[in-house]
Amino acid sequence: MEAITGLIATNNAGVVKEPRGFIKILQFIIAIFAFATTCGYSGSTEFKVTCNNTETQTRKISFEYPFRINAEEIKVPICGAADKTVHPWGDFKAPAEFYVFVGVMAFLYCIAAVILYVFFDDHYRKNDKIPIADFIVSVVLTVLWLIGSCVWAQGIADIRSYTDPAEVYRLHIPECRGPNPLKCEVTDSGNYAGLFVSIMFGFLNLFVWIGNLWFLFKETAWFKVRQKPAEEPVGVDPSQVQV
Repeated sequence: MEAITGLIATNNAGVVKEPRGFIKILQFIIAIFAFATTCGYSGSTEFKVTCNNTETQTRKISFEYPFRINAEEIKVPICGAADKTVHPWGDFKAPAEFYVFVGVMAFLYCIAAVILYVFFDDHYRKNDKIPIADFIVSVVLTVLWLIGSCVWAQGIADIRSYTDPAEVYRLHIPECRGPNPLKCEVTDSGNYAGLFVSIMFGFLNLFVWIGNLWFLFKETAWFKVRQKPAEEPVGVDPSQVQV
């Protein structure tokens, strides 16, 4: 209890007003938005097949995190007794989960860094290894944001393509192709706004983490050594020069 009381008494809440503290809180918030908008997204597209002049059948393709589109089932033939199951193409579990992993890791690290800044600021300033470690970990997370955001951006483009109902019925529904196809139409092309928002937060995280590296670098011994003024040469007393 005494240790906890002492820790609270020595906290430096003012560090959150400094760039390294304020930016960490900002990173914490937008990391939550990045992985929450990805995990919380769900969407669907739909098409219909006109079996005769009066009867139509609709089929929906649903997709959500982790975006395994090929897990969806469509019973065919659409018109008549269905005796076969087809699956749309596309499994985007890997890019989606990697993107969420980066967001969660950044979220956890921001919590740890803020605790370090507020309650152990004295150790942070006196021990040169801690700022260097903070800088290196931030570099790694910045690179992960770059990779994760680029991979997820491509994943979103592929999800749009593979869930396009016109492509689904053209590729997978026998009645919609061939010499005498039935009338197949898109009834719901889907809403991908949530996915676009998720990738926007990914690249926003990337830019914020890149900007934060400069402020963290200034806390390291590498920067301080470069900024330290050179020592002036000691003058020689002419009276001590031997002839």
